[in-house]
Amino acid sequence: MAVAGCGAAAFGLHLPLLTAHPAFEVTALADRDTARARAAAARFAVPRVAGTTQDLLDGADMLVVLTGVHEDLIDAALDAQVHMFTEKPVSLDLTTTRTLAARAQQAGLLLEVGAMRAHDPALHAALAAVPDPAGGWLLKADGVDEAARRRLLPPGFNPYTFADDPPQAVPERLADPHQVTALKILLWQGYHLLTALALAVPGVTPAACTLDTDGQSLHALLFGSAAEPFTLVISATAPGRFLEQVHFSGPADAATVDFARPYEPSTATRVTTATGEQTGFPDPFAAMWQAINDRLAGQYPADLPTSAALAVRVEDLALELAALCRPGPRPRKD
Repeated sequence: MAVAGCGAAAFGLHLPLLTAHPAFEVTALADRDTARARAAAARFAVPRVAGTTQDLLDGADMLVVLTGVHEDLIDAALDAQVHMFTEKPVSLDLTTTRTLAARAQQAGLLLEVGAMRAHDPALHAALAAVPDPAGGWLLKADGVDEAARRRLLPPGFNPYTFADDPPQAVPERLADPHQVTALKILLWQGYHLLTALALAVPGVTPAACTLDTDGQSLHALLFGSAAEPFTLVISATAPGRFLEQVHFSGPADAATVDFARPYEPSTATRVTTATGEQTGFPDPFAAMWQAINDRLAGQYPADLPTSAALAVRVEDLALELAALCRPGPRPRKD
């Protein structure tokens, strides 16, 4: 494994797991901030800090992309015939995602995407309780992310460096700035919610989407194939407050998942059904990386949908919502 990007996700999630996993060896790290890469290498006993992408890929079986912008690194891995894991989303532009996924498939390479909810035992427990949802809601309000990232990084490193990222292409059909903002909220903040919805309701169709006047909170309505209503809310919140909740209801039961805070143990996640509460769920990141290991070892059915296929579904859902998005009314000042 070669890892590009040494931010909070690397320090707090991926590198602890990858460097401890018996099947993986992290051989090199890279970051545009060399000091950050050296700090990660020292903490996780990685032998090499790479200065170029070509150097990073040298000798690697898989490139792990944990940067803010992913497309160029995935392109380089494809050219080098190296498997890929990328944090979500693959791209803000669905056409690019489709192209990269097709190239990987044609080359016989894995393109794995960090759709962690697809491997989340808590979500699958809820889906087992409500296999055919007839409605529900998905909510997220995260005011703890920045503080959590600061705790994970060595002192002196900024938890957010997205302003330094190169510009990302966005779909041409999004003509208005508020639609582009909505797409970024959906894919950067709501990706796990959209993953849960895509898994629970494969034929879900966007119906309406509204962005608040500050460009921070989004409210959407979607329908299942039989007009079952699903509400999606991604909201700005005060520092220190957090909610990530998925609720599905069906003819015979309902299930609510209250997810643990970012970078905290998944054992705090709670699933509530008519029969009571469940907690103590295993780590979805560990399950995700075990699934990737199984794929690399060829231990999966050839017709099993890949995480890249799921990513296309999720990013398509986000694009359709963003294309529908309208700005909310401005508050009256009288």
